[in-house]
Amino acid sequence: MKIFIIRHGEAAKSWDQSPDPSLSDLGREQAIECFKNLNSKEDLQEFNLISSPLSRAQETANPFKENLEKKVQIKEAFKEIPSPGISLLERKDWLQDIFKKELNELEKPQQIWQSKIIASLKELKNPSIIFSHFMVINIVASTLNKNKKIVSFYPDNCSIMELRKDKGELELISLGDELQTHIN
Repeated sequence: MKIFIIRHGEAAKSWDQSPDPSLSDLGREQAIECFKNLNSKEDLQEFNLISSPLSRAQETANPFKENLEKKVQIKEAFKEIPSPGISLLERKDWLQDIFKKELNELEKPQQIWQSKIIASLKELKNPSIIFSHFMVINIVASTLNKNKKIVSFYPDNCSIMELRKDKGELELISLGDELQTHIN
């Protein structure tokens, strides 16, 4: 069974400027191109659509939802890394610190988040396309590759990670396109 995890398109504001920014105009164009790209390679009618509750992920799902005439299930597990008690002003420094850490250094809220991501992927019963975030993709990549680093890959906007689930086990098939610019 195939699972695709798509990083959202370019956000209108960065992670330290807004807790839930929408897509920029470029981000909306990226989402349309992402749909066209994946639709040219796969029969997307067989896939369920799942999104993080955050606006930029849901907006990235819109071309899929509209063209496939499907509903998008919202799933908290695929939300961006939790940063409880961290103000917007502190988020950039906090996140840069996370980039240097290993998985075993995650604090309790992030450990729970990691467990929910992996458990939610293992629970999927049907081929699925998940619209999510930079850190979610990294947690999946690092966990499945048994990489100690939290951040091991810099997925571009609308990058498509491909997984395969077989007998309850997850396998990373491809990471997707690598980021060429800054993280938003």
